[in-house]
Amino acid sequence: MHNWKQALGSARQGESKYKTLVQAITADIEQGSLSDGQRLPPQRQVSEALGISVQTVTNAYKELERQGRVRCEVGRGSFVSRRTSERVATSMLDHSEQALLDFSIARIVHTREHDRLWQATCGELSTESDQPWIRAFRPIAGFESHRDAGVRWLSGLGLDVTREDLLLTNGAAHGIFLALASLAGPDDVVLCEGLSDHGVIGSSQVLGFTLKGLEMDAHGIDPEHFEDMCGNERITALVCTPNLNNPTSCTMPDARRREIAEIARRYGVYVIEDDVYGPLLAGQQRARPISHYMPELSFYCTSMTKSVLAGLRIGYLAMPKRLALRTESILRVNSWMATPLLGEIAARWINGGHADELVQMQRQLLANRQALVEAELGEHLLRNHAYSLNAWLAVPEHWEPDSLLRELRRKHVALTLPDPFVPPGMPRPRAVRLCVGAECSEAQVQKGLKTIREVFEQYPKIHDF
Repeated sequence: MHNWKQALGSARQGESKYKTLVQAITADIEQGSLSDGQRLPPQRQVSEALGISVQTVTNAYKELERQGRVRCEVGRGSFVSRRTSERVATSMLDHSEQALLDFSIARIVHTREHDRLWQATCGELSTESDQPWIRAFRPIAGFESHRDAGVRWLSGLGLDVTREDLLLTNGAAHGIFLALASLAGPDDVVLCEGLSDHGVIGSSQVLGFTLKGLEMDAHGIDPEHFEDMCGNERITALVCTPNLNNPTSCTMPDARRREIAEIARRYGVYVIEDDVYGPLLAGQQRARPISHYMPELSFYCTSMTKSVLAGLRIGYLAMPKRLALRTESILRVNSWMATPLLGEIAARWINGGHADELVQMQRQLLANRQALVEAELGEHLLRNHAYSLNAWLAVPEHWEPDSLLRELRRKHVALTLPDPFVPPGMPRPRAVRLCVGAECSEAQVQKGLKTIREVFEQYPKIHDF
């Protein structure tokens, strides 16, 4: 605490003490004096050592938590926590490494058929004399024809909307951010699953709202915990992924969706529904979206990236009617409009049936790879699904997750730690995520899974550096 005391002593008269303390602790984190996961001193101890009030220290710790630099766990204390973007960068590779079997990125299985169809469509586009999608400047919400295709796509997913209720976005993450920006700011509390997509956690740091996780079971969010939170706090919104939650692959049955919708409506809580994985579920397995049961309080978002083609970054965001103009205006400020060229390709593939064909092919490819996962790692599986991009694996008792992943990397295999998916205040599970869409052959997938099984069964070294 020497640096903190020195910073407070040299602060200018009238300068906020809690902001000075925030800056001093931030400097220690960035310089490495405080390492990731290190427990900060108790607030009363800091108060006595620095000669400032406990409230000042509390305010500083809360601000650090809001910035994502500290996580506060009830009954345990406050711990240094790198920003979500930094944790993601070390947990999921953003570039390929030679000879690495990369199971760390959630992506679909890419095939020659994807390349063939993309090249054929680009060839068709290049020969057309009228190409409004490369001259577009004004259709903020998206071309009418592109939104009409989106309406058709959402109808196939069980949600009936009109063109006027739909925005085109640059992928699902963009759509979820727009929905959150339409609803939540620094004074708001937003709920999410106890294990949630890292983009939602990052959005809380950008938009400044308080994010709290909900307990989960095998079917997703625990309705009792959701209702308890709504009854005891002013909740603005719930963000959830009812189909194939990332990272657990949990899928809500219809009865659970109705229950969540009924609780949300009773307390006036908006639901932001991320259905980016929904198209992967076959029709008979896919319950209607939560948004179907409460359209007046729901945002619903899906896209092409996790089911049709990874690079086809077009999303469809359905909005409550009373927030449509507000959300569109935020889109205008945020990115002006989604990329019309990709919107045109997506519309052609939807209307021509190619999107459905690629999804059906993807289901079979994923089912094949998930079968390999079950054969090699069945005893370590916490949860998976035949059509999921992920498998959620329990870490053996004799391993720590970080050490396990370091040992796998030494053997040229990459998995994902749980950290990017853990909202503030929620416990870190002893589990890791395996993504089955790695760009390699099924023989290479099987080789990588065998390596994972062998490492899981080994005991770690006495010293792990």
